[in-house]
Amino acid sequence: MQQSSFIQLPSAPMQTIYKTIQQVVQSNIPFFITGETGVGKEGIAKYIHESSPRRDQPFIAINCGRFSAELLQSELFGHEAGAFTSAIRQRHGAFEMANRGILFLDEVPEMSLDAQKMLLRVLDTATFTRLGGNEQLTVDVHIIAATNRDIEKAVAEKEFREDLYYRLKGMMFHLPPLRERPEDIAPLVAAFMSEFSAEYGKRITGITPEALTRLEQAAWPGNIRQLRSTIQAAVALTTTDKLETKDFSDLYPALAQALISIWQALPLETRQAIWETLRLETQHTIIHEFSKQTTESWRNLHIPKMVEEGEPLNIRDMNQNQILRAVAQKRIKEYSSLREAAKSLDIDIRTLQKYAQWKESDD
Repeated sequence: MQQSSFIQLPSAPMQTIYKTIQQVVQSNIPFFITGETGVGKEGIAKYIHESSPRRDQPFIAINCGRFSAELLQSELFGHEAGAFTSAIRQRHGAFEMANRGILFLDEVPEMSLDAQKMLLRVLDTATFTRLGGNEQLTVDVHIIAATNRDIEKAVAEKEFREDLYYRLKGMMFHLPPLRERPEDIAPLVAAFMSEFSAEYGKRITGITPEALTRLEQAAWPGNIRQLRSTIQAAVALTTTDKLETKDFSDLYPALAQALISIWQALPLETRQAIWETLRLETQHTIIHEFSKQTTESWRNLHIPKMVEEGEPLNIRDMNQNQILRAVAQKRIKEYSSLREAAKSLDIDIRTLQKYAQWKESDD
Protein backbone atom coordinates (compact mmCIF):
# COMPACT_ATOMS: atom_id res chain seq x y z
CA MET A 1 0.00 0.00 0.00
CA GLN A 2 1.24 3.50 -0.84
CA GLN A 3 1.92 5.80 2.07
CA SER A 4 -1.17 7.84 2.91
CA SER A 5 -0.97 11.62 2.55
CA PHE A 6 -4.30 12.02 4.31
CA ILE A 7 -4.38 13.95 7.59
CA GLN A 8 -6.36 12.08 10.24
CA LEU A 9 -8.07 14.66 12.41
CA PRO A 10 -8.62 14.20 16.16
CA SER A 11 -12.16 15.58 16.66
CA ALA A 12 -14.81 13.09 17.79
CA PRO A 13 -17.01 13.44 14.66
CA MET A 14 -14.07 12.79 12.34
CA GLN A 15 -12.81 9.85 14.39
CA THR A 16 -16.28 8.30 14.17
CA ILE A 17 -16.23 8.68 10.40
CA TYR A 18 -12.78 7.08 10.09
CA LYS A 19 -13.87 4.15 12.25
CA THR A 20 -17.02 3.57 10.20
CA ILE A 21 -15.06 3.70 6.95
CA GLN A 22 -12.66 1.05 8.21
CA GLN A 23 -15.61 -1.18 9.12
CA VAL A 24 -17.24 -1.08 5.66
CA VAL A 25 -14.52 -0.15 3.19
CA GLN A 26 -13.80 -3.73 2.15
CA SER A 27 -17.27 -3.94 0.62
CA ASN A 28 -18.36 -2.26 -2.59
CA ILE A 29 -20.99 -0.14 -0.87
CA PRO A 30 -21.32 3.38 -2.35
CA PHE A 31 -20.58 6.39 -0.15
CA PHE A 32 -22.39 9.72 -0.06
CA ILE A 33 -20.64 12.62 1.70
CA THR A 34 -22.38 15.88 2.63
CA GLY A 35 -21.06 19.08 4.16
CA GLU A 36 -20.35 22.73 3.48
CA THR A 37 -18.04 23.86 0.70
CA GLY A 38 -14.38 23.37 1.58
CA VAL A 39 -15.09 21.11 4.55
CA GLY A 40 -12.94 18.23 3.28
CA LYS A 41 -15.28 15.95 1.34
CA GLU A 42 -12.66 15.08 -1.28
CA GLY A 43 -10.18 14.38 1.51
CA ILE A 44 -12.54 11.78 2.99
CA ALA A 45 -13.03 10.30 -0.48
CA LYS A 46 -9.25 9.93 -0.81
CA TYR A 47 -9.11 8.34 2.64
CA ILE A 48 -11.71 5.80 1.51
CA HIS A 49 -9.64 5.10 -1.61
CA GLU A 50 -6.39 4.67 0.33
CA SER A 51 -8.14 2.34 2.81
CA SER A 52 -9.91 0.20 0.22
CA PRO A 53 -8.87 -2.83 -1.85
CA ARG A 54 -8.80 -0.44 -4.83
CA ARG A 55 -5.98 1.66 -3.34
CA ASP A 56 -3.57 0.74 -6.15
CA GLN A 57 -6.10 1.64 -8.86
CA PRO A 58 -7.06 5.12 -10.12
CA PHE A 59 -8.84 7.77 -8.07
CA ILE A 60 -10.64 10.19 -10.39
CA ALA A 61 -12.47 13.28 -9.11
CA ILE A 62 -15.05 15.25 -11.09
CA ASN A 63 -16.81 18.40 -9.89
CA CYS A 64 -20.20 18.13 -11.55
CA GLY A 65 -20.97 21.79 -10.95
CA ARG A 66 -18.13 23.02 -13.18
CA PHE A 67 -19.45 21.78 -16.51
CA SER A 68 -22.41 22.43 -18.76
CA ALA A 69 -24.83 19.52 -19.29
CA GLU A 70 -23.17 18.50 -22.58
CA LEU A 71 -19.60 18.85 -21.35
CA LEU A 72 -20.35 16.96 -18.12
CA GLN A 73 -21.60 13.96 -20.07
CA SER A 74 -18.42 14.08 -22.13
CA GLU A 75 -16.33 14.34 -18.94
CA LEU A 76 -18.05 11.33 -17.43
CA PHE A 77 -18.59 9.05 -20.41
CA GLY A 78 -16.19 10.34 -23.06
CA HIS A 79 -17.08 11.05 -26.66
CA GLU A 80 -16.33 9.97 -30.20
CA ALA A 81 -14.88 12.30 -32.81
CA GLY A 82 -17.66 14.41 -34.29
CA ALA A 83 -20.07 13.83 -31.38
CA PHE A 84 -20.44 17.62 -31.14
CA THR A 85 -18.84 20.69 -32.70
CA SER A 86 -15.62 20.78 -30.69
CA ALA A 87 -15.17 16.98 -30.52
CA ILE A 88 -12.33 16.64 -33.02
CA ARG A 89 -11.03 13.34 -31.64
CA GLN A 90 -12.10 10.45 -29.42
CA ARG A 91 -11.89 11.16 -25.71
CA HIS A 92 -12.03 8.77 -22.77
CA GLY A 93 -14.26 9.90 -19.92
CA ALA A 94 -13.91 9.60 -16.16
CA PHE A 95 -15.58 6.18 -16.03
CA GLU A 96 -13.02 4.69 -18.39
CA MET A 97 -10.13 6.35 -16.57
CA ALA A 98 -11.42 5.17 -13.17
CA ASN A 99 -11.98 1.57 -14.27
CA ARG A 100 -11.23 -0.81 -11.36
CA GLY A 101 -10.74 2.23 -9.14
CA ILE A 102 -12.85 4.94 -7.51
CA LEU A 103 -14.77 7.80 -9.11
CA PHE A 104 -15.53 10.75 -6.85
CA LEU A 105 -18.49 12.81 -8.06
CA ASP A 106 -18.53 16.12 -6.19
CA GLU A 107 -21.65 18.35 -6.29
CA VAL A 108 -23.57 15.48 -7.87
CA PRO A 109 -27.01 17.23 -7.67
CA GLU A 110 -25.72 19.74 -10.26
CA MET A 111 -25.84 17.04 -12.94
CA SER A 112 -28.44 17.49 -15.66
CA LEU A 113 -31.35 15.05 -15.61
CA ASP A 114 -29.98 13.44 -18.79
CA ALA A 115 -26.61 12.88 -17.15
CA GLN A 116 -28.37 11.50 -14.05
CA LYS A 117 -30.23 9.03 -16.25
CA MET A 118 -26.98 7.90 -17.88
CA LEU A 119 -25.27 7.59 -14.49
CA LEU A 120 -28.11 5.45 -13.16
CA ARG A 121 -27.77 3.16 -16.17
CA VAL A 122 -24.05 2.72 -15.54
CA LEU A 123 -24.69 1.89 -11.90
CA ASP A 124 -27.40 -0.63 -12.81
CA THR A 125 -25.69 -2.35 -15.76
CA ALA A 126 -21.96 -1.49 -15.37
CA THR A 127 -22.04 -0.52 -19.06
CA PHE A 128 -22.11 2.74 -21.02
CA THR A 129 -21.38 4.22 -24.43
CA ARG A 130 -19.36 7.30 -25.30
CA LEU A 131 -21.32 10.27 -26.61
CA GLY A 132 -21.79 9.89 -30.34
CA GLY A 133 -20.76 6.22 -30.24
CA ASN A 134 -22.41 2.80 -30.44
CA GLU A 135 -19.83 0.61 -28.70
CA GLN A 136 -21.02 -0.65 -25.35
CA LEU A 137 -18.22 -0.50 -22.79
CA THR A 138 -18.07 -2.41 -19.51
CA VAL A 139 -16.69 -0.74 -16.40
CA ASP A 140 -15.99 -1.63 -12.76
CA VAL A 141 -16.04 1.58 -10.74
CA HIS A 142 -16.74 2.31 -7.08
CA ILE A 143 -18.71 5.55 -6.78
CA ILE A 144 -18.36 8.15 -4.02
CA ALA A 145 -20.82 11.05 -4.35
CA ALA A 146 -20.79 14.36 -2.49
CA THR A 147 -22.68 17.62 -2.21
CA ASN A 148 -22.83 20.81 -0.16
CA ARG A 149 -26.60 20.99 -0.72
CA ASP A 150 -29.53 19.47 1.15
CA ILE A 151 -29.75 16.37 -1.01
CA GLU A 152 -33.12 15.24 0.33
CA LYS A 153 -34.57 18.65 -0.50
CA ALA A 154 -33.14 18.37 -4.03
CA VAL A 155 -34.85 15.00 -4.38
CA ALA A 156 -38.17 16.35 -3.02
CA GLU A 157 -38.04 19.26 -5.47
CA LYS A 158 -37.38 16.86 -8.39
CA GLU A 159 -33.95 18.35 -9.07
CA PHE A 160 -32.29 15.00 -8.38
CA ARG A 161 -33.69 11.62 -9.32
CA GLU A 162 -35.02 9.73 -6.34
CA ASP A 163 -33.98 6.35 -7.76
CA LEU A 164 -30.43 7.61 -8.33
CA TYR A 165 -30.28 9.04 -4.81
CA TYR A 166 -31.17 5.71 -3.24
CA ARG A 167 -28.70 3.98 -5.55
CA LEU A 168 -25.88 6.27 -4.34
CA LYS A 169 -26.65 6.73 -0.65
CA GLY A 170 -25.38 3.35 0.62
CA MET A 171 -23.27 4.86 3.42
CA MET A 172 -23.96 8.50 4.33
CA PHE A 173 -21.40 10.75 6.03
CA HIS A 174 -21.95 14.36 7.09
CA LEU A 175 -18.80 16.40 7.71
CA PRO A 176 -19.34 19.14 10.33
CA PRO A 177 -18.00 22.61 9.47
CA LEU A 178 -14.54 23.47 10.78
CA ARG A 179 -15.95 26.03 13.25
CA GLU A 180 -17.63 23.14 15.10
CA ARG A 181 -14.39 21.18 15.51
CA PRO A 182 -11.61 23.61 16.46
CA GLU A 183 -9.47 20.77 17.79
CA ASP A 184 -8.84 19.82 14.14
CA ILE A 185 -7.24 23.17 13.35
CA ALA A 186 -3.83 22.57 14.98
CA PRO A 187 -2.97 19.42 12.97
CA LEU A 188 -4.23 21.04 9.77
CA VAL A 189 -2.12 24.13 10.42
CA ALA A 190 0.94 21.96 11.07
CA ALA A 191 0.39 20.06 7.81
CA PHE A 192 -0.14 23.22 5.76
CA MET A 193 2.89 24.94 7.32
CA SER A 194 5.03 21.95 6.36
CA GLU A 195 3.60 21.89 2.84
CA PHE A 196 4.13 25.57 2.10
CA SER A 197 7.43 25.87 3.94
CA ALA A 198 8.83 23.31 1.52
CA GLU A 199 7.18 25.01 -1.45
CA TYR A 200 8.56 28.45 -0.61
CA GLY A 201 11.92 27.30 0.68
CA LYS A 202 11.35 28.59 4.20
CA ARG A 203 12.12 27.10 7.59
CA ILE A 204 8.93 27.63 9.59
CA THR A 205 9.33 25.86 12.92
CA GLY A 206 5.84 26.40 14.31
CA ILE A 207 3.17 28.85 15.31
CA THR A 208 2.83 30.89 18.50
CA PRO A 209 0.10 29.87 20.97
CA GLU A 210 -1.57 33.27 20.54
CA ALA A 211 -1.71 32.90 16.77
CA LEU A 212 -3.07 29.36 16.99
CA THR A 213 -5.74 30.55 19.41
CA ARG A 214 -6.76 33.19 16.91
CA LEU A 215 -7.11 30.56 14.20
CA GLU A 216 -9.15 28.33 16.51
CA GLN A 217 -11.51 31.21 17.27
CA ALA A 218 -12.11 32.27 13.67
CA ALA A 219 -15.42 31.45 11.98
CA TRP A 220 -13.90 29.85 8.82
CA PRO A 221 -16.88 30.17 6.46
CA GLY A 222 -14.68 28.60 3.78
CA ASN A 223 -13.69 25.76 6.13
CA ILE A 224 -10.48 23.79 5.47
CA ARG A 225 -10.02 25.34 2.04
CA GLN A 226 -9.98 28.82 3.58
CA LEU A 227 -7.64 27.72 6.38
CA ARG A 228 -5.21 26.28 3.84
CA SER A 229 -5.11 29.47 1.77
CA THR A 230 -4.68 31.53 4.95
CA ILE A 231 -1.66 29.46 6.02
CA GLN A 232 -0.28 29.61 2.50
CA ALA A 233 -0.38 33.41 2.52
CA ALA A 234 1.07 33.61 6.04
CA VAL A 235 4.00 31.32 5.20
CA ALA A 236 4.69 33.20 1.97
CA LEU A 237 4.74 36.60 3.67
CA THR A 238 6.15 35.97 7.14
CA THR A 239 9.62 37.22 8.02
CA THR A 240 9.98 35.09 11.17
CA ASP A 241 10.54 31.38 11.74
CA LYS A 242 7.22 31.07 13.59
CA LEU A 243 3.82 32.25 12.43
CA GLU A 244 2.57 35.05 14.70
CA THR A 245 -0.68 36.93 15.21
CA LYS A 246 0.54 39.69 12.87
CA ASP A 247 0.51 37.12 10.07
CA PHE A 248 -3.26 36.69 10.42
CA SER A 249 -4.57 40.25 10.61
CA ASP A 250 -7.06 39.47 7.83
CA LEU A 251 -8.95 37.20 10.24
CA TYR A 252 -10.00 40.06 12.52
CA PRO A 253 -13.34 40.81 10.79
CA ALA A 254 -14.48 37.17 10.89
CA LEU A 255 -13.37 36.85 14.51
CA ALA A 256 -15.12 40.05 15.51
CA GLN A 257 -18.41 39.07 13.92
CA ALA A 258 -18.28 35.69 15.65
CA LEU A 259 -17.47 37.31 18.99
CA ILE A 260 -20.27 39.86 18.65
CA SER A 261 -22.85 37.19 17.81
CA ILE A 262 -21.77 34.95 20.67
CA TRP A 263 -21.51 37.82 23.15
CA GLN A 264 -25.00 39.13 22.37
CA ALA A 265 -26.51 35.69 22.91
CA LEU A 266 -25.10 35.31 26.44
CA PRO A 267 -27.04 36.19 29.62
CA LEU A 268 -25.67 39.33 31.28
CA GLU A 269 -24.50 37.50 34.38
CA THR A 270 -22.49 35.13 32.19
CA ARG A 271 -20.67 37.90 30.35
CA GLN A 272 -18.80 39.13 33.44
CA ALA A 273 -17.58 35.64 34.31
CA ILE A 274 -16.43 34.92 30.76
CA TRP A 275 -14.79 38.30 30.26
CA GLU A 276 -12.55 37.87 33.30
CA THR A 277 -11.25 34.54 31.98
CA LEU A 278 -10.18 35.97 28.61
CA ARG A 279 -6.54 36.60 27.88
CA LEU A 280 -5.59 40.28 27.86
CA GLU A 281 -4.79 40.10 24.16
CA THR A 282 -8.23 38.65 23.44
CA GLN A 283 -9.85 41.50 25.38
CA HIS A 284 -7.86 43.98 23.29
CA THR A 285 -8.97 42.23 20.12
CA ILE A 286 -12.62 42.42 21.14
CA ILE A 287 -12.36 46.12 21.99
CA HIS A 288 -10.49 46.89 18.78
CA GLU A 289 -12.76 44.86 16.52
CA PHE A 290 -16.06 45.87 18.11
CA SER A 291 -15.06 49.46 17.40
CA LYS A 292 -14.73 48.66 13.69
CA GLN A 293 -17.50 46.12 13.18
CA THR A 294 -20.55 47.36 15.06
CA THR A 295 -22.48 50.62 15.39
CA GLU A 296 -24.51 49.31 18.31
CA SER A 297 -24.34 51.18 21.63
CA TRP A 298 -21.48 49.85 23.69
CA ARG A 299 -23.70 49.94 26.76
CA ASN A 300 -25.98 47.48 24.98
CA LEU A 301 -23.04 45.14 24.44
CA HIS A 302 -22.42 45.14 28.22
CA ILE A 303 -18.65 44.65 28.17
CA PRO A 304 -17.86 44.66 31.90
CA LYS A 305 -14.26 45.83 32.16
CA MET A 306 -10.85 45.32 30.67
CA VAL A 307 -8.37 43.78 33.05
CA GLU A 308 -4.91 45.38 32.98
CA GLU A 309 -1.89 45.11 35.16
CA GLY A 310 -2.39 47.58 38.02
CA GLU A 311 -5.61 49.58 38.19
CA PRO A 312 -8.46 47.95 36.19
CA LEU A 313 -9.95 50.02 33.37
CA ASN A 314 -13.70 50.17 34.04
CA ILE A 315 -15.59 50.61 30.77
CA ARG A 316 -19.07 49.62 31.89
CA ASP A 317 -20.57 53.13 31.50
CA MET A 318 -18.40 54.37 28.65
CA ASN A 319 -19.44 54.87 25.06
CA GLN A 320 -17.34 53.62 22.15
CA ASN A 321 -15.15 56.73 21.79
CA GLN A 322 -14.57 56.99 25.53
CA ILE A 323 -13.37 53.40 25.65
CA LEU A 324 -10.99 53.91 22.75
CA ARG A 325 -9.61 57.09 24.35
CA ALA A 326 -9.08 55.40 27.71
CA VAL A 327 -7.36 52.39 26.17
CA ALA A 328 -5.15 54.54 23.93
CA GLN A 329 -4.09 56.85 26.78
CA LYS A 330 -3.29 53.91 29.04
CA ARG A 331 -1.18 52.25 26.36
CA ILE A 332 0.75 55.47 25.68
CA LYS A 333 1.68 55.57 29.37
CA GLU A 334 2.71 51.91 29.43
CA TYR A 335 4.99 51.85 26.36
CA SER A 336 8.21 53.73 25.77
CA SER A 337 7.20 54.94 22.30
CA LEU A 338 4.06 55.72 20.34
CA ARG A 339 5.11 53.13 17.78
CA GLU A 340 5.15 50.33 20.38
CA ALA A 341 1.85 51.50 21.90
CA ALA A 342 0.19 51.55 18.50
CA LYS A 343 1.61 48.14 17.60
CA SER A 344 0.24 46.64 20.83
CA LEU A 345 -3.26 47.58 19.67
CA ASP A 346 -2.66 46.65 16.03
CA ILE A 347 -3.30 50.21 14.84
CA ASP A 348 -1.10 52.91 13.32
CA ILE A 349 0.32 55.88 15.23
CA ARG A 350 -2.12 58.38 13.74
CA THR A 351 -5.10 56.29 14.80
CA LEU A 352 -3.65 55.89 18.29
CA GLN A 353 -3.22 59.66 18.62
CA LYS A 354 -6.73 60.26 17.28
CA TYR A 355 -8.18 57.92 19.90
CA ALA A 356 -6.10 59.42 22.72
CA GLN A 357 -7.01 63.02 21.83
CA TRP A 358 -10.76 62.53 21.35
CA LYS A 359 -12.99 65.03 23.16
CA GLU A 360 -16.73 65.00 23.88
CA SER A 361 -17.19 67.91 21.49
CA ASP A 362 -15.75 65.82 18.64
CA ASP A 363 -18.62 63.34 18.78
